[in-house]
Order: sequence, then C-alpha cells, then structure tokens
Amino acid sequence: MTELGQKLKEAREMKGFSIDQLQEITKIQKRYLIGIEEGNFSIMPGDFYARAFIKQYAEAVGLNGEATLEEYRHEIPQTASQSVPQVPTGQKAQETVQRAASSPIADHMPKILITLLVIAVGVAIWFVFQFVLGKNDDSQVKQTKNAQTEVEKAENSPLDKKKEEKKEEKKEAVPQQPQQQQNTAQQEIKVVDKDGKESTLELRHNKEFKLEITAKGTSYVDIKNESGKVFYTGTLNKDETQQQDLSSEQVARLNIGSAPNVEIKINGQVIEFPQNTEEMRHQILVIKNLGEQPAQ
Repeated sequence: MTELGQKLKEAREMKGFSIDQLQEITKIQKRYLIGIEEGNFSIMPGDFYARAFIKQYAEAVGLNGEATLEEYRHEIPQTASQSVPQVPTGQKAQETVQRAASSPIADHMPKILITLLVIAVGVAIWFVFQFVLGKNDDSQVKQTKNAQTEVEKAENSPLDKKKEEKKEEKKEAVPQQPQQQQNTAQQEIKVVDKDGKESTLELRHNKEFKLEITAKGTSYVDIKNESGKVFYTGTLNKDETQQQDLSSEQVARLNIGSAPNVEIKINGQVIEFPQNTEEMRHQILVIKNLGEQPAQ
C-alpha cells in the first residue's frame, strides 16, 4: 500500500465508511476504490480517470482533492499532456523567423504597408466628421433641454400647486384604518455548545424548520434526525441543492464533509459555521428545533 492509499484509507475509516458505502457515495466501482488504496493504478481505464477517481475519493472523505493530487503527484499516473516534450523557446523563435522569411507574405509587405496607411488616413477623416457632427448634436441637445425646462415651469405654475393642495386635503380627510399590531418574534439561531468538530445550535421563535443546503463545491452531506432516520446522504456537486422540511422534527443532525464548499440556510436565513471552516473542514451541526418557545 502506498502513502496515498494509506492516507485515503485512514480518512475513510475515520468517516466510518465501508468500501461499499464509499462506492454508493462516489459512484466509482468498488474495484477501482480498492485499487486506489492498494496503489494498483494499472486496473484503471486510463491515467485521466485514475486522477479523477483519486480526487473524488479524497473529497468524499473530507480531504482537499487538488491538494492531495499535488502532494502525491510522484505516486499518481500523469496524463499524456504532462509528458509532451517542450521545445526550447529560442528554437521556437528561430523557427518562426525562418518561416516568416520564407513566406510569400514577405514579398508583398510593401503593398500591405501602403494599404494600412490608406486605411489609417480614412479612419482619421471619419473621426473629424464625427467631431463636427457631435458639436451640432450638442447644440440640438441644449435646445431640447431648454424646451423641457419651459414645460416644467409651466407644470409647476401656482394653479397646479393649488390643485395639488386640494387633492392632499381630500386625502387627509379620509379616515385611516387602524393597523393591527404584530407581536411575532424574529427567528433566533444560537450556538450553545462546541465539542471538537460537533456543535450544538438552538432554533427559537420559528413556526417551521425548512432546511436548504447548497454546494459551492463538492462535499459529502448527511441529514438525520435524533433517532437516526436518514433524510439524505450523498455527495453534492457545485450548484446542487438539497431541501428538507424538518418542521415536525425536534432535532436535526447535519454531517458536512467539506464546510467551505457548503452554504446552509434555515427558513431562508444563512447559517454561519460555528468552527473556522479552513481549520476544521469536516463539521457536524446538531440543531434543536425549539419552535416558538421563549428563551429561558
């Protein structure tokens, strides 16, 4: 087993995933997952797929896929594009000059330069005409603005003001209906405990409990209630959203594999992760649904 395979296997076991469960999450065949852990890349359908499978495996167990590929690049097969020999820059420049010198275009270069000069003169003349026309347009715009000013003065005459005042008096004479006072309290979400990667939150003053999880990148997501009932488990890819109505549940347990890649909303309100997402990517949120109960 290679260093990469050992690291991935340990991360999988820390997550509590079996090979079969990881196959269900990543949709990668079981034999390829075993091959990655054992360092047997010869069974892969190609070098490109080997790198893609390793990245997806790492992200499913809470690791950074790109960082893992870079750290263990000496163990991972490289794609064909990375092994193409590079031609020295000096040699490329020399070949380009030689091709240009032998090109038929070089023979017609004087004619091309004359044509470009004629075009440049034409463009300059066009700009001069545009400048002259622009002055004429400015004078027309000024005349239009002056006409609009006269119209506005006429509209703001004393007669019009008196009409407006009468309309306002009529409006004030209409009795206004008394507004009903609303005493609904605003939803409150409070962190009450932190223990390692697990944090406990309390949700108060809410009539419902609607959960929305949107992926900003790839992340494993697991949603359960306090008795272990699974509402969703799997990997969300970028821009995918998982919505659940948990209004009837007293406790919801969210297992997030990659916190920086996930945005959580409760009843439309964005919830900040209690722990620093860069320092602790894998986080578990236990949310207690207290409803409209007042704070003690």
